[in-house]
Amino acid sequence: MTAKTATERGAPEEAAAPVRMGRRERNKLEKRARIVAAARRLFDEQGFAETTTLQIAEAADIGTGTLFLYARSKEDLLVLVFKDEMMEVALDSFQKLPVGETLVEQALAVFARMIDYHARDIDLTRLLMREINMPAGGESQSAMDDLTAVIFDRFAALVEQASAAGQIEPRFEPQQTARMIFAIYYFNLLRWLAGRIDREALLPQLRRELGILLALE
Repeated sequence: MTAKTATERGAPEEAAAPVRMGRRERNKLEKRARIVAAARRLFDEQGFAETTTLQIAEAADIGTGTLFLYARSKEDLLVLVFKDEMMEVALDSFQKLPVGETLVEQALAVFARMIDYHARDIDLTRLLMREINMPAGGESQSAMDDLTAVIFDRFAALVEQASAAGQIEPRFEPQQTARMIFAIYYFNLLRWLAGRIDREALLPQLRRELGILLALE
C-alpha cells in the first residue's frame, strides 16, 4: 500500500508545500500540453488514420524533432491523449463518489464515468486498446502504469474504508483487491469493445462479478 500524503492523512494543507518548477520544466509541460491538445483536436476532426505527426507538430507550433522528444509515434500520442483525459475523468470520479453507498456501488460509479468516456469514440478506443495491450515501445506502457497506479491507490483507499465500516471482511488486502476490481472492469470493457456484450448489460455484469469477488453474493 502506498504511503498517504499529509493531506490524505488529514493534516493541514499548509504542510504540503507547493513544488516550484523552473522555467525549463514549465516550458516542457507547456509544450506537452500543446501537443496533446493538438493531437486530440486533429484526431477528432480528421480521424486517427488521416492525421500525421507533421500536422500535429504544426498545430502545436513546434518542430517534428521536438514532437518526437515527447512521443516516438502517432500511437504514442494517442496514449498520451488518453492518459491525460482519463486521469482527469478518474480523479473527478473518485472525488464525486456517491455518499453512503457500498464499495460495489462506488466502483460502479467510477466505471460508469470511464465507460461514458470510451463511448464517445469507440473506434478510437479500439485502436487505443490495441496499442495498450501490444505496445511497440516503453512510452505507452509507462503512461499506462502512471494512470493505473493512481486508480489502484484510490480503489485501495475505498477497500480500506469498506473494511473499516464492516462492509467487507478484513481479509481483503487493499492493493490486491483494488487490482482485482479493476481487472474485472477491464476484462468486461474489452468484451464490450469486441461486441461480445451490450453496453446496457455492462454495468449489471460488473455489479454481479464485483459482488461475487467481495463475497456479497
